[in-house]
Amino acid sequence: MQPQRQLTQLGRIVLIGLVLGASALTARAAGLFGPVIVEEADGNRREVQTNGEIEQPAISFIDSPSATCSQPDSSRNTCYIEWSYLYVAASTSQYIISMTVSIDNRLVAYHSGFFQTYMYIPDDMVGHGFKVACGPRNANGLGKTYAYTLRARETGGLGAANYGSVTCPGVYLLYLPNVRR
Repeated sequence: MQPQRQLTQLGRIVLIGLVLGASALTARAAGLFGPVIVEEADGNRREVQTNGEIEQPAISFIDSPSATCSQPDSSRNTCYIEWSYLYVAASTSQYIISMTVSIDNRLVAYHSGFFQTYMYIPDDMVGHGFKVACGPRNANGLGKTYAYTLRARETGGLGAANYGSVTCPGVYLLYLPNVRR
């Protein structure tokens, strides 16, 4: 008799679990519970219920005026890409982890933060700017165009990015023949 009684209790527990699960689905469908956030990663499913509206977290904010490319010496194939400043602000209750500057997919600057809600990089902090080749002069007098990416990350795992391009002044390049003596 004892094994049958345990089996009956186990059946009741399973039945109660099914009823509670079904009533939770019914209540959710009726709108009695708040919205559900569902995340799936590596076969694992995670659901988070809220009592109100789902608020999308604000991501970091990057403020960067347009980049400029200058050529200090017109006889040299050396130009400098610079910004007057770079400014990054974290979303509420977050801190800036890092800000990077990439030119043509090559990392040229990495700035890291330490418990700061914003990061301000003035132009004099990077000297003349980031050194690049100006490129050969075309019919318009312009040289090579560079693509840049500014990225910021914060402690909440979110980030932001600014993309753009800048064209440098061109330079007359003379290719002298290699003459043997």
